[in-house]
Amino acid sequence: MSPSRILVTRSEPGASETAERLKALGYQPIVEPLFAIEPVAASLPWFDALAFTSANGVRVFAKLNGRRSAPVFCVGARTTEAAREAGFADVTSADGDVAALAGLIAGRLPPKASLLHTGNEESRGDLAGQLTAAGREAVFVPTYRAAPVSKPGPALAVHLRGEPAFEAVLVHSPRGAAILAGLAASAPAPAGLDVAAISPAAAAPLKSFAKRIEIASSPNETALLEALGRFSFLS
Repeated sequence: MSPSRILVTRSEPGASETAERLKALGYQPIVEPLFAIEPVAASLPWFDALAFTSANGVRVFAKLNGRRSAPVFCVGARTTEAAREAGFADVTSADGDVAALAGLIAGRLPPKASLLHTGNEESRGDLAGQLTAAGREAVFVPTYRAAPVSKPGPALAVHLRGEPAFEAVLVHSPRGAAILAGLAASAPAPAGLDVAAISPAAAAPLKSFAKRIEIASSPNETALLEALGRFSFLS
């Protein structure tokens, strides 16, 4: 039997990393990012500590600022790995979502220390707001945007015309889900979508278009791939 074809919609370089993990599991990945990462002009204030909620946030910040001595708090394992790859030594992972990250920071950061969160201009979860409400000094500065593609990639275009081009699609973010939902809404008769989503928020925009949705038990790629494995086409 031919390997199941899985559409990977996240941006690079993460898309290629996901493709390698899919190959190792016996799938046939089709890499067609739905958006690209574009830096935005940013003026960074002084900080005692940093917070990142995405690997892209780490990568963009690392190009803007050379300081690596501050403690870093990350939302999950992949972001933590990106921070260490960027040269940060003092890195702690919340291994969860933004609420878990806020709780970690509130418990670890000295009361008068200033925290800087940088990342996507559409960042969800309002980490800085949660910390400020808890009496901490925290600020968010956007450093990049997720710019949608102007048109779908070849495989997705075929699928949206009603000809199945893959067995399932991986959705790593609410942003990717919203773009995919917009493309599906404009298609007259798309083929059915089996969606493996990293979180309920990433699944929500696709509920009207998906045949089946499996949601990761935790907001990380390992759990996302486990959700993908729950589809019956793999039996």
